[in-house]
Formats: sequence, structure tokens, C-alpha cells
Amino acid sequence: MGTPQGGNLSPLLSNIMLNELDKELESRGLRFVRYADDCIIMVKSEMSARRVMRSVTKYIEEKLGLIVNMIKSKVTNQIIRI
Repeated sequence: MGTPQGGNLSPLLSNIMLNELDKELESRGLRFVRYADDCIIMVKSEMSARRVMRSVTKYIEEKLGLIVNMIKSKVTNQIIRI
């Protein structure tokens, strides 16, 4: 399924698909940086980080139909890496 990793279309399709995630994070007032399919979200507290991690993971999986790699995803010093 999808396109090969490193293929010419992968970055373009990733940005098209994850544009909806960008809009969602902006509407929530979250500070974030996304490059292709890597995303870092900055929050003020560990409790906020854990709450945002749960809700963003749910959004990505249920609304966008994508799978979040929970081995690579983590909360570190109020930074969420997805």
C-alpha cells in the first residue's frame, strides 16, 4: 500500500495527506513543527503532553486513517514526537 519510501511522490503525498493534521493542530492552538511525516509538538507540561499525545494519535488514526508508530512516538520534556 502507498508509495515506496524514498520515492519521488512520497514527500508530496505526505504533505497533502498531513495538511489536515496541520490544520487540526493550528485550530487547537498548538505549537508544532512538521517535516514530511515527522512531527514535533511543544506543550507546557507533562500532563498536557500526555493528553495531546492521546488525542492527536486518535485523530491521526481515526480521522486520517493512518497508523502511528508508537515505538517511535514519545513524550520527552513536554515535546511530543510523532
